[in-house]
Amino acid sequence: MAGEGVALVTGASRGIGEVVATRLAAGGRRVVVAARSRDELARVAAASGALPVTVDVTDATAVAAAIEAVESELGPVDLLVNNAGVAGEGGPTWEKDPADWWRVFEVNVLGAFLLARAVLPGMCERGSGRVVNVASNAAFFRLDADWDARIDSAYQASKAALIRLTEALAAEARGHGVSVFAISPGMVKTSMTEPVFADIWDEHELWTPPERTAELITHIASGALDELSGRYIHAAQDDWETMGDRMTAILDDDSNALRLRTQLH
Repeated sequence: MAGEGVALVTGASRGIGEVVATRLAAGGRRVVVAARSRDELARVAAASGALPVTVDVTDATAVAAAIEAVESELGPVDLLVNNAGVAGEGGPTWEKDPADWWRVFEVNVLGAFLLARAVLPGMCERGSGRVVNVASNAAFFRLDADWDARIDSAYQASKAALIRLTEALAAEARGHGVSVFAISPGMVKTSMTEPVFADIWDEHELWTPPERTAELITHIASGALDELSGRYIHAAQDDWETMGDRMTAILDDDSNALRLRTQLH
């Protein structure tokens, strides 16, 4: 059930992660909030009752130690929300510092891999568990001729990689009763999106409230969408409340997945 068990939310010191963690805690879960910022985590933990864990998601040793400590104190993690992410800097890719460009991949992809690697063995052994990776439409939307490169190429590529990683993990874990999902929160006002979209900040119709992502993750945590493990679900654009009634069609059409469509002549 959605209100039971231990949920771990990364990138939970503010923004989407904070809202998701607060919602899960209000629903009765034992929640762990993880991020690098100790002070901000303490604030979220005090407000939500969650357990704060300071960790760099790109550090394999630190991640393994954090999961061991969490499961020793609260019990096994049965819901992992890989929300930690960075946007990088806009501008031409050839002008980027290689280390800065690669750092986006380390946080957005390696971080999700390390957390999944730490919790999936236990989930598979127990025969239950769910992983939610927070991706983005930036993985696949069309880049037109007048593209202004405001969104970092590393961010776009890393989110595409995260969606494919999600599908691979789902295929590997499906036989063990574990589900893995990629989701998009839509365009949400956060400290990460503000510098990128400052010129459209006041165009309210473009933005999705973070609560919508929290609602979607709560729905996933209930098990209602387990048959769609491996799929990509958009919090704002998909009618995910009715997906349970449309599972056969979604699977038969192979929709809600990142695919290359080619046209033969």
